[in-house]
Amino acid sequence: MRLRIFHYVLLIFLSLSVTRCGWMVESFFPLTLDELLGKQFYEAAVLGQEGMRIKHDEKLRSYIQGIADRVLQSNLIQYKKDFPYKVTILDDDGVINAVCAPGGYIFVYTGLLHFVKNEATLAGILAHEIAHAEKRHSMKQLSSSIATYFAIYITLSFILGPELAEHASGWASLSSNLLSLANSRGSEEEADEFGFQYMRATPYYPGASANFFRDIKAWRQKHLGESEDSIPLGKYLSTHPLDDDRIAESERRVKEAGIKEPDEKSFFKERYTKMIHSTLGESKNQEEPESEPKSTDLKTSK
Repeated sequence: MRLRIFHYVLLIFLSLSVTRCGWMVESFFPLTLDELLGKQFYEAAVLGQEGMRIKHDEKLRSYIQGIADRVLQSNLIQYKKDFPYKVTILDDDGVINAVCAPGGYIFVYTGLLHFVKNEATLAGILAHEIAHAEKRHSMKQLSSSIATYFAIYITLSFILGPELAEHASGWASLSSNLLSLANSRGSEEEADEFGFQYMRATPYYPGASANFFRDIKAWRQKHLGESEDSIPLGKYLSTHPLDDDRIAESERRVKEAGIKEPDEKSFFKERYTKMIHSTLGESKNQEEPESEPKSTDLKTSK
């Protein structure tokens, strides 16, 4: 009987994995699977695997968590009761990046904290990453491998029980791929759109991401010709494609939403600068971004 169940489950999930369709994740993969995979990634970070080092500074972590929590006030975020959305800081000034692993495990590199210059910009980045988790983009990217492991997990659950199956089915081998996953253009556009909508529930300027994109573009142009693997933005650029259309789309959203001219206070720059300097000091591995928010482009929600 169990052998027949194994063959049946394996056939379904391996055939579905060939399609690599998003509907497969929505229809067949429970949210607990997202949380399980994200937790494995978190545990890998705790153990220092894949070169990850956690920054153990609860004052700084709680501060960044507070910024994420303001984004999570949005009623559009469906899984805030299912996913932990816990912030972890990775200690590497040479990497400008953030990622929200499946299940809501948020990772922010110290390099990113040095690069951005106000809370609003960081909130926009966190909102974008939260949208990736909400829309289960990483799960959809990993759907082929996950389908295989899920079939094995279900089968082993019948034989060994859920706890032993969790360890025997090899989930951790998937988690190391999360930082190198490149989202599709469609996924990036969806995360930009929903991240913008999430930001409208915060006290921050909702279009701050456009300024971040301009800073990245200026920085990249200055270092044109260098290998992206050798520059702090390399990991961000490999997982977040950037072009002028994306900047234009960010500006369009602000304009179409009828958002008014910003109040400088909506960026919370002074508070951010004070916290970063007091906890991280000056970065030795990167330069200051060249651009500052332009008054003609900045608007804040009604």
